[in-house]
Amino acid sequence: MNSGLADTEYQPRSPRVLIAEDEVLLRLMVADALRENGFQVFEAANLVEALAVLKTTSDIDVVISDMHMQNKHDGMTLAHFLRQNHPDIPVLLASAHAPPPASEGGPFNAFFLKPYRPEQFVE
Repeated sequence: MNSGLADTEYQPRSPRVLIAEDEVLLRLMVADALRENGFQVFEAANLVEALAVLKTTSDIDVVISDMHMQNKHDGMTLAHFLRQNHPDIPVLLASAHAPPPASEGGPFNAFFLKPYRPEQFVE
């Protein structure tokens, strides 16, 4: 008996990652590493672009952001926004500077000290 539905196998979608990084080459290296490993990647050069992606793209699975981008609105601002508006999205922050003290808690799930290998985000 044919139910009219196509006999197709379920194909899970690729995980969706938003990268907010103002250093273009670093952003491209991380994006390429993730794409090569099956991730769907959205790129943003600053907070404004990251917020635009979040507004127009559904189902972002994880956000990777530089902690200190080139303006007063940085990755920590983005992390606080995500905790308030999308608490289910994990936030990975990266910086060449030390992370905030653990006693401050923090709105992020993991911290990566620069320089790092782009493959660390794949793992």
